[in-house]
Order: sequence, then C-alpha cells, then structure tokens
Amino acid sequence: MTPALAFHDLSLGYGRRPAVRRLRCAIAPGSLTAVVGPNGAGKSTLLKGITGGLAPLEGRIEFGVGARRTAAYLPQQSEIDRTFPVTVFELVAMGLWRDIGPFGRIGSGNRRRIAEAIGTVGLTGFEKR
Repeated sequence: MTPALAFHDLSLGYGRRPAVRRLRCAIAPGSLTAVVGPNGAGKSTLLKGITGGLAPLEGRIEFGVGARRTAAYLPQQSEIDRTFPVTVFELVAMGLWRDIGPFGRIGSGNRRRIAEAIGTVGLTGFEKR
C-alpha cells in the first residue's frame, strides 16, 4: 500500500539548527497517528514542515499518489497574539481558506461546517468570543 505521507531522511529546523533530524517513516492512509514528545522535541516543527510552513533543511516529505496537501497548523497558545481581534467563529472559519480563498464568501453550507466543527470540540455558545 502506498503511504499517505512519507518522510525521507527529513531534517527540519531554523537557520542551520535542526529540531528534527533525519526522520524516516511512512504513515498509512486512514491511520490515526499521534506525534508525542517532550517540549523542544520538534513536534511543532514537524507539523510546520508538513503544512509547507517550513522548508526542509535536508531530505523530503512525500505525499501519497492523489493525496492533497490539506493539513493545517494552529500554533501553540504561546505563539498566538492574544491582542489580535478574532472570534472563535472567525478562527475556525480560517480553516476554509484553502476552499474559499482570502476574500471568499462564507455561505450557509460553510456556516454549517463551522458550527459542526465548533460543536465537535464542545465550544458551542462561544462563537462570538
């Protein structure tokens, strides 16, 4: 079976300082995969690499045949500017950016999708916060 995602001697980091070193593994389609480790182990760095927010220092990330690069990354709380005025609804709606673009309209279908996502994580009623 062709993997949905594969890492080939992948190193990711900042400047020339790797946080992830020579990662080799494959993730099967439909699998549930957890990325765990202590602070500073490179978990967020790996996610930034998968989403395209960080270029590999060496090696490569390969998406399976026909796989769309649809992963998104929400930074850790410490990386979020809490003074930026955005509601829970607007933050969740940012996940639709790939589908609707920067100036796309959030129609009734997308509003339902946003409401479902908010409900899934137990935040119904907090949309305007």
